[in-house]
Amino acid sequence: MRRIASMLLAAACATSVVVLPAAATAQAEGVDVDRSDTPPADWLDQLRQATAKYKDPKVAEQDGYERADDCWEFPYTLPGGERLGGMGYHYANTRLIEDPKIELMRPEILVYVPDGHGGRELGAVEYFQRDRDQRIATVDDRPTLLGHEFQGPMGPHVDGMPIHYDLHLWIFKENPKGMFEQWNPSVKCPAGATHGHG
Repeated sequence: MRRIASMLLAAACATSVVVLPAAATAQAEGVDVDRSDTPPADWLDQLRQATAKYKDPKVAEQDGYERADDCWEFPYTLPGGERLGGMGYHYANTRLIEDPKIELMRPEILVYVPDGHGGRELGAVEYFQRDRDQRIATVDDRPTLLGHEFQGPMGPHVDGMPIHYDLHLWIFKENPKGMFEQWNPSVKCPAGATHGHG
């Protein structure tokens, strides 16, 4: 996650604009977005096709997503012992993070989950936007993608990370809580893994 921290810090001077494919839409207060379009009915198929090559983490690395070895899992349980779950390994793309636009087909972060055999498989894509005024108490620049508000603003998870918004889409691994949920209860980091947590 130290690599991710440095990448996200690089976004500190960026302002963000949400951009989707021709027929898609995204809305965010204070963001210049064409709100007249509607998302294509097959946006999920399009997104899966656009990111399917990253099922191989080596291909992701070749395209600028940096390998990370901290496995993210929420450390606390809810009343009754229910787990919020895990995320896995975050591979962040510096170039896309530094780009002020958010594009549906070009997620800033790829999230890999343990496959149970010592490997990793692509579970989710994640979109990231730096909070404009770096104040957790204000939400006037919260972006929306596909009708879903980004989570946040949230504080840094590691040193050097700015206050930010993010949105996960679990498009390759089912999330029993829903595709747009941050934590996935079906994801558990392997024993002995270096753990990160939000």
